[in-house]
Amino acid sequence: MEETKPKESGRRESAVEERAEKCLERRNMAFEAIFKLLEKIGTTMDVRKIVQLFLMTLMGQLGLKRAACCLVHTKRRQLSGFYALGVADKESIPAFDMGGAFVRWLESLDAPEHIDRFFARAAGHTEREDGAVAALVDRGFAYAHPLKDREGMVGAVFYSARITGKGFDEFEDELLKMLAGVATITIKNAWLYQMTLISKLELEKFAEVKKEFINHTSHELRTPLTVLKSALWSIEPGEVDDNIMVGMAKDAVTSLQKVVEYLLSLNEIELNRTDLRMTPTEVSGVVDDCLREMLPELEEKAVRVSVDNRAGCEAAMIDPSKVKIVLMNVLENALESVNEGGSIRIEILVSQEEPDGEEGVEIGDWRLSFDERCGGGPFIDTAGGLPRPGQEDETPRFERTRDTRYLVVRIRDDGIGIPADEIESIAEPFRRATNSMVKNVKGLGIGLSVSQKIVAGHGGKMFCRSAEGEGARFSIWIPMIEPVYDDGP
Repeated sequence: MEETKPKESGRRESAVEERAEKCLERRNMAFEAIFKLLEKIGTTMDVRKIVQLFLMTLMGQLGLKRAACCLVHTKRRQLSGFYALGVADKESIPAFDMGGAFVRWLESLDAPEHIDRFFARAAGHTEREDGAVAALVDRGFAYAHPLKDREGMVGAVFYSARITGKGFDEFEDELLKMLAGVATITIKNAWLYQMTLISKLELEKFAEVKKEFINHTSHELRTPLTVLKSALWSIEPGEVDDNIMVGMAKDAVTSLQKVVEYLLSLNEIELNRTDLRMTPTEVSGVVDDCLREMLPELEEKAVRVSVDNRAGCEAAMIDPSKVKIVLMNVLENALESVNEGGSIRIEILVSQEEPDGEEGVEIGDWRLSFDERCGGGPFIDTAGGLPRPGQEDETPRFERTRDTRYLVVRIRDDGIGIPADEIESIAEPFRRATNSMVKNVKGLGIGLSVSQKIVAGHGGKMFCRSAEGEGARFSIWIPMIEPVYDDGP
C-alpha cells in the first residue's frame, strides 16, 4: 500500500506536467500565429485581404466551422457583411442598422459573447431586428465580438461553435480579443492609407480640371465681352433707335449672366453643398418654362417635342429654380445631339417602384472615388470621401420605404447617342462624348456635373440609357416628399 501511493502521486504529477506542457505549446503556437498574421497583413493595404487573413487565422486557431466579418458602412448607416468563410455567400449575412439595439449591444461588449444573450440583455429591439439576429443564428453563427478601439466600432466578427463541439476557454477568448485588436488596427491603417492616396489623386485631378476650367472660361467670357464692346462702341450718342446694336449688347449680357450662373453652380459642387428652397411645384410647369425659353433654337432646327404628362397636376416638394437648371441642361444636350427635323420626347410620371436596370447607367458624382481608381473599400462613399467610422453622413439618402413615391422625368432624343463606355464619366466637367457633332458648341461643359449635384441634393439619382447611333434617354428620379400647405389661421 505504501508503495502504491507514491506511484499514484507520481502519475498525477506527470499528468499535470503533461497538461502544462500542452498548454504552453498551445500558447506558443497561438502567439506564433499572431506574429505570422502581423507579418502578412503588414505588407498589404487591401482591406479585403486583411479581413480574409484575419478570419483564416481565427478559424484555424479556434477550430471553427464558419466565421464572418461585418464592417460599418457609413453611407448606408449599417453594419453589413464584408467577408465570410464557411458560408456560401457573405450576402446571406443580414445587415444591421447602426442605431439599432443589436449594434448598441455589440458596442457595449468587451469580450466575446454568445449571440443568444442579446435577446435577454439588450433593450429596445424591434421585431425586424430580432428576426435579423435570429437569421444570423440560423446560419450557424453563435458568438460575436466587436472590432473597435477608443474612437469607436469599425465592424464585428461573428463565428460558430467549434468543430469538436467543445466550448472556449479563457485563453481562447483572450486570443480572439488579440486577433480582433490586430484586425481593427490594420483595417484602420489601410483606411488611412486609402485616404492619403485619394487626397493625392484628388489633387492631380483638381490640377487637370483647373487647367480645363481656365481654358473654357476664358473663351466663354471673351466672346460675349467682344460682342458687347463692339455693340456699345458702335452706338453713337443720341442714336437711341439703333435696335440692332442694343439687341446684340443685351444678348451678350445674357450670355455673360449664364456663364456666371454656371460658375456659381460649379462652386456649389466644389463646396459639396446645394442650397435648396423647397416648395410644392408642378414639374410640368417647369418643363413648359424650359421649352418656352428654348423655342427659337427648337424652331431653327425644326425639332419636334412631345410631352407625356402622366403626373397630372400633382405637386412635388422641389426647388423649381434648381430643377429647371437640370431640365435645361438635359434638353440643351438633347437639342445639340439631334439632327435637323429630329425629335425629343419628355415623359413625366409618379412611380411607386424603384428605378431598375431598364433606366440604364447611373450618373454618379464626377469627382474621384476610390472605387474608380483603387478598386473600392468599405469606408468609401459615392462622393469619393472617406468618412470615419461613426461619422454622420449628411448626404440625402435615396432609399425606399413602403410609402415612398418617386417623381420621374425622362428625356429621350433620337440623336447620335453616347458610346456605352463613356456614359459613367459623362458628368465630368468639360467632358463631351467622343462622337459629338458639336465639338465647338458654346458652354462650359459642366451642365451634367451641376445637374447630378442638384438631383443628389434632392435625394435623387440620374440615369442614362444610350447606344451610339440610337439616341439617348436621361432619367431623373427624385423621392417625393408630400407637400405641406399652409391653410392659414
